[in-house]
Amino acid sequence: MKVGKLWGGRFEELPSKEMVDFLSGRDVKGIPPCDERLIPYDLWGNRAHVLMLCQQALVSKQDGKKIVRGLRGIETLHQKGKFRLDASKEDVHSNIESYLIERIGIEFGGKVHTGRSRNDQIVLDMRLYLRDQVLEFVEGLILLTEALIEKANEHRSTVMPGYTHHQHAVATTFGHLLLSFAEALERDVQRFSHWFALFNKNPLGAAAGYGTTFHLDRQLTAKLLGFDGPTENVTDPITQRWEPEAELAYDVAVMMDHLSTMAQCLILLSTREFSMIRLNDRHCTGSSIMPQKRNPCSLEVIKAKTSFAHGMVVSLLSAGKTLFMGYNRDTQWTKYWIMDLVDESKPALSVMTDIIRLLQVNKTQMLKRAQEEFLGATPLMEWLVGYGNLPMRKAKMVMEKAVKYSEKEGREKVSHQSLKKALAEMKINIPVKEEDVNEIQRPERVMTQALSFGTPSEKRIKEGIASLRKKVQANGNWLIGKRRGIERAKALIFKMEKELFR
Repeated sequence: MKVGKLWGGRFEELPSKEMVDFLSGRDVKGIPPCDERLIPYDLWGNRAHVLMLCQQALVSKQDGKKIVRGLRGIETLHQKGKFRLDASKEDVHSNIESYLIERIGIEFGGKVHTGRSRNDQIVLDMRLYLRDQVLEFVEGLILLTEALIEKANEHRSTVMPGYTHHQHAVATTFGHLLLSFAEALERDVQRFSHWFALFNKNPLGAAAGYGTTFHLDRQLTAKLLGFDGPTENVTDPITQRWEPEAELAYDVAVMMDHLSTMAQCLILLSTREFSMIRLNDRHCTGSSIMPQKRNPCSLEVIKAKTSFAHGMVVSLLSAGKTLFMGYNRDTQWTKYWIMDLVDESKPALSVMTDIIRLLQVNKTQMLKRAQEEFLGATPLMEWLVGYGNLPMRKAKMVMEKAVKYSEKEGREKVSHQSLKKALAEMKINIPVKEEDVNEIQRPERVMTQALSFGTPSEKRIKEGIASLRKKVQANGNWLIGKRRGIERAKALIFKMEKELFR
């Protein structure tokens, strides 16, 4: 008998490979070296730099052609999985340059570093890497927001209790709850897009941090690398190497807080005590000893990864607090922290998207819970304010007494008799009918009375859905535009190489 997992016999569907990887973390697998991820970015930066050197007549076209061919050869080897980093050569920059020299000779390969330092190379590589990660986060957020909007539209009239202090408060709808999550995630997209405005600038040409005597065309390399332009000051990106990483980490941490809040809500609503939703089997795991268990581990892992994100933000901020001008080796560690954070956090978006899409909703149980714990007391109080022309504070005092008397009667909503007793005790002469008291507390009616913009009434939820869909479309257009800009920059390199070296 062959045993794989120690659980799963009670499940209709087991987690996918992606989900297993998400849940197991680093338990049974390692992570690649950070600089392996930077190989394509370093090669891209090298090609742009060589083209600029040729354009500026700092390297001859003949030499440039040999260098670019050598770089393309390394790129082909990397794509085939045959280019491996040598630990004795410290980093990706030294590996590529030394391999290039071995391949085409120092007379040619030795010119690739002209007017450049590993300081501006790593800042460049990281900005290119971080930029791609920002776009992937935005794409993941758009897909999750779309899933939330679709599920919210499906349940825009599904009444449920709203909570404060983990206790029943007033009635709402499940659709309205999901839209609240979607709105928070839409702000996350704005944060990530703002990262571009701050850091999509070319640091190449800074060299060790103070420029070089070679006349470099930083505008050209910016164009070839898809940047909005060069940094205004060459020292800034070297000294503040931690800052783009810290800014992205903060954006990720806020996003993870939103996902963690969603996770906690879904965990509680899925428990037997609430029984309002049910997670799909593929998002749960079992126990190695308890046959009945169906644990919401995917959501719990999101919460754990959120704590990890917080720690990375603090680490990155701390790295930037006591730096002297120019390069400081402290900032080397920012690369490790941000890459770990990206690895841990980015998959949470696709996992949560799948959870939302496959979520089962128990409408009957939600409505039942919305009829408990005096959820209609607040709308009944507000009705008294208008119907009886009472000051809000006085109406609340009446309702507090009415709730107390109804509770003693063993009820979970305000009774007609208790309200009449409270009004008499407060010496308020307002005739109230039993059918009105019962109807006004009905949670389904409450949803028709929430008239203000952004409230849970069906009309307002439809407005919210329409508004969010427009924002999602705009975010999608922004994403497409940025990716096309990057592709145009890559195409420009090929075009310029063809023209220079024909």
